[in-house]
Amino acid sequence: MPYGAIATPKPLLWRCSNGQRDFDGLPCGLACSRYPLSSCGLRHSKGRDMIVRHGGRSDVGSVRANNEDSFLADPQTQLFVVCDGVGGRKGGAEASSLAVEHIGQLVAKSRKSLEEFASGTGQTARRDVASILERSISDASRRVRHYALANPQLAGMATTAAALLVVGDQAFVGHVGDSRVYLLRAGVLHCLTEDHSVANDLKRRGRLPESSIASAQNEVLTRALGVLDTARVDLLDLEVLPRDRFVLCSDGVHGVVGDELMQALGARGDVQRAAEELIEAALQKGAPDNATAVVVDVLDDAAEDRAMRVRRRLEAIQSVTMFRYLAFADLMRVAGIARELRWPAGTPFFKESDPGDSMYILLDGSVGVSKSGLELAMLKPGAHFGEMALIERAPRSATVVAKTDCDVLVIEREGFYGLLAEETTAVKLLWGLVRMLNHRLRLTSDELTHLKMGLQ
Repeated sequence: MPYGAIATPKPLLWRCSNGQRDFDGLPCGLACSRYPLSSCGLRHSKGRDMIVRHGGRSDVGSVRANNEDSFLADPQTQLFVVCDGVGGRKGGAEASSLAVEHIGQLVAKSRKSLEEFASGTGQTARRDVASILERSISDASRRVRHYALANPQLAGMATTAAALLVVGDQAFVGHVGDSRVYLLRAGVLHCLTEDHSVANDLKRRGRLPESSIASAQNEVLTRALGVLDTARVDLLDLEVLPRDRFVLCSDGVHGVVGDELMQALGARGDVQRAAEELIEAALQKGAPDNATAVVVDVLDDAAEDRAMRVRRRLEAIQSVTMFRYLAFADLMRVAGIARELRWPAGTPFFKESDPGDSMYILLDGSVGVSKSGLELAMLKPGAHFGEMALIERAPRSATVVAKTDCDVLVIEREGFYGLLAEETTAVKLLWGLVRMLNHRLRLTSDELTHLKMGLQ
């Protein structure tokens, strides 16, 4: 599937003579009178209480002879994919084409499970949907590699992949390589992916200054589809909010269009206009690479109450010192392992000397903390307790009881350890933990000093 597509019912695929590709499968500049749904590049699809609109454009750029980018938009599964054939190798266009086609086909085979999850019926859980996307992207690596083995002239061909799957009120993001997925929420642009490149690895380790990234990158990726039979896929899922806008793009866009301009252009008008202006911005800056942008809007005006709850949860998580300095994508990962529970008044969260495996963040209500029968503190919304259980298996040091009906977020050790298995997230979490322990140590030191002065 080498070009943008609409699955209605079978994707329509076209190559434009000027190197551009659009969603309608029409050569650029032709009218869309054959397609009554909307204007060029725009389609609507509905999930549970969700309306999803999308638009996109791909351009060969100003330097390259061929367009090796491919993209997919399937309104029936609400799957959006951008793939960028690895430059400097033969078969880049074929690799990206095979990848978007294979990912789209595998996700479509799981459509029944996706519909079950979206409707809240059946046994399909959030982790199952994430696994569907992960397997689809990873297996595309096998498809690309085996095609290259069968066609020796294409040996070494590879591609990146960035995918967005909207199911009900959840968005699932998977990526390999340096194509990106952004979220524009409440006027703020968040990058949801982290480039798998040598330059980014060096930058993350503090061994490459920001000013040197452009010259050092040299298109060198640390992960791509087609190198091995499977690929390690970075995954993220998050609850979508009304008026969220996602932008998927190849490095031919994000590599030349800065974040500030990306934010301004990404927010422009309808989805097709935003995609067009992102490509035009890349062209105005010289477009040394193929440039592809897909813009996706999620509209759900009836979900403002849910949006307020989501924002409240995120603010509560970010108020915890351990999580305060996480990037937005990492904050989403923490939110993904947190459960919101209602705790009746008079019910203990845990008792002194109990084993523990969870921390709690208080969203609403009041909580009493006592030790050996002596009340030590009364906690209000925004407070957190029990966090040491995430890193040690020691007995609880105090008793905590709900004084009123409480809403709490619960984070369990097993889920927390899962986050620690992700290298970049683990470093940030452990750094936050050090800051939290340092803060507690200072408080304890101050209390001991005051106590000593009082005794004197």
